[in-house]
Amino acid sequence: MPSSISGSLASELLSQAFVSSSNSPAYIPLGTIYIGLFTTAPFSYFDGGGEVEEAGISRVAITNNLTNFPLASTSGLVTQKVNGSPLSFGMAGSALSFLGFGFYDSATFGTWLGGGSFTVPLDFASGVDVLIAAGSIAIAINTASVGGCSGFLCRRLLDMAFGSVEYAKPSLFGSYFTTAPNYITGIGGVEPVGGSYSRIGILNGASVSNGSEQSFASLPFASNMLFANPTANQGTAIAGGIFDAAIGGNLLCGGDFAIPRILDVGSSGVLFPNSSIQARLLSVA
Repeated sequence: MPSSISGSLASELLSQAFVSSSNSPAYIPLGTIYIGLFTTAPFSYFDGGGEVEEAGISRVAITNNLTNFPLASTSGLVTQKVNGSPLSFGMAGSALSFLGFGFYDSATFGTWLGGGSFTVPLDFASGVDVLIAAGSIAIAINTASVGGCSGFLCRRLLDMAFGSVEYAKPSLFGSYFTTAPNYITGIGGVEPVGGSYSRIGILNGASVSNGSEQSFASLPFASNMLFANPTANQGTAIAGGIFDAAIGGNLLCGGDFAIPRILDVGSSGVLFPNSSIQARLLSVA
């Protein structure tokens, strides 16, 4: 599997962005993150892998800050962070070949936070220090072009979990667009001007559910989004999104309409049933 956060961590991060404080406590970043090495590839996005059991080799404790986990970056559909410092796991007591790595919240056992496979196995002879260079280990989220969380939100969530950068639960505002938004960058499309249009505040989702390995954390919202009837021609609405501000702000997630809506005077306002509003974090497939 490519590098990815785990399903359980995805649920926690999505809750921080979209679930109200009354339904989900604020996410508290770990003070220390532990990295282990695997002699077999990680099993799935919900589990770890075959962690090495070798005298002298142990998980590395890393202080959770931006020195050790520099700011996340987005390239195409992948948002990721890498280790900012070299990692020393101890001396190999025998010849070892490492296929993958994993992040944990504890020096032993603990909760799997994510991990992945090395592009090529890392081989170490007996008696050699197992040293992994800076930039060799990554943790990532898939930034969906349509329907998932935006690149902006993915970066903020990764920087919170791996880097301990504060990200307070945002207020949420629904919108719709007459031109296509850029879901990757987090820049919305063109919104109508006038004609009674304005973004509307929405209730935070109630709970997050885990799904498949490619779409492993999602939530519906707690209420429908019903916009006012147009009092002037607004054009054709082709997509909708959720922002963190009533005006301006950042696009957090969104999606295209299956059927575009022509919004003329006399037409009914746009309705998003709560069951159709989904915020998702996607694994890196």
